[in-house]
Amino acid sequence: MPIINPWLQQLNPLSSRSVSQRAKANPQILNLSMGEPDFGPPPHLLAAFCEEDLGVDRVIDAMKRYEHSLGALSLRQAIAGWYRQRYGLLIDAEKEVLVTHGGIEAFNVALLALTQPGDSVAIADPSYTLYQRAIQLASRRCHILPRAPGVDEYAEALARAPVAAPALLINSPENPTGYVMSEADWQAVAQASAEQGAWVIHDEVYDTLAYTRRHVNAWCFPALRENSVLINSCSKKFGVPGLRIGWIIGPAAVIKAASRVHESLCLGVNILSENIACRLLNDRQTLAWMRQQNDMLATRNQYALSRLGEEQGFRWPRQPMGGMFLFPDVSRLAHSLPHRWRDGVVDAGRAVANYLMEELEIATVPGIAYGPASQPHLRLTNCASETVFRQAINRLAALQCKESSL
Repeated sequence: MPIINPWLQQLNPLSSRSVSQRAKANPQILNLSMGEPDFGPPPHLLAAFCEEDLGVDRVIDAMKRYEHSLGALSLRQAIAGWYRQRYGLLIDAEKEVLVTHGGIEAFNVALLALTQPGDSVAIADPSYTLYQRAIQLASRRCHILPRAPGVDEYAEALARAPVAAPALLINSPENPTGYVMSEADWQAVAQASAEQGAWVIHDEVYDTLAYTRRHVNAWCFPALRENSVLINSCSKKFGVPGLRIGWIIGPAAVIKAASRVHESLCLGVNILSENIACRLLNDRQTLAWMRQQNDMLATRNQYALSRLGEEQGFRWPRQPMGGMFLFPDVSRLAHSLPHRWRDGVVDAGRAVANYLMEELEIATVPGIAYGPASQPHLRLTNCASETVFRQAINRLAALQCKESSL
């Protein structure tokens, strides 16, 4: 048999998708493993989706042609309008926007357009689990930037360990920690980019989900406008991860190069999905709906923080500022588990995740999936249904973290 890429055999199977697939096979399990928003899409748009965007004429048209390699101009204009309305940014819809097959393709396209095989890409620890996979699969190398909990985490990290890499990846608001970049962070990133001639790739797919610190993106800082790209998508903000519409914002030369990569990977995106994305981005009522979802998730965060404390074995080095995840340290809870849940398990997060799945029927993701420094942590999503979320938190709150009781 011909050789299959051996690197793929080394991939860590611990991811939100693998855990979620197991949880979905058992309806009794309370699934807090994957960021699939229960709240979307906006209900007031459902009729228009079905009657207009998915009408017979549009379906036939979409099935009979390929989309423009940059994406529909109407959608690119809607994306540019999104940034003008939220940040006052003027973006050229014809030259500075590329529509992609979701946010993860946007990241992969940017990675291939801005770096070469063998280049290093600086990523923080912790960081989203698919970044490292994508970087290594593209024959690039990960330059890990250790990041301690704090107020200005990137500023402090870059002061301790300056990064010499052609690209620096920022995720803010962040999966899994909920950290949101401060102004001091952005100033430090801009300085590092200028000194090293490095690209900044800012993944801001959780841009509307910022609770305790205002979210701004890299293009809000003039010093970064010519050496950064923005990655975004409809998935999280509108609760439509299955729509698979994302985009890259970048200087015209970058978008031109990125479009060649995009054409090589998938030619273009789904036209029917573009129609829906246009409506989502242009509809003004949706802004109020998004604020409601933001408030709801912020309330859920506070509920979890109030119920899960030291007595239950949860510690919060970082309290989430945004995003849709909780990322507590569960090392104390791990030490209180019966030996059969700890024996042969090398990290606290994995031991607790296994215990919660089997004994409490709650699906979570071990922190090790997000970097070596996250081994003591556990990731829980806050975007499941209200019933599932409350039941899971209440079940966790009933834990008594005492060596003699477990």
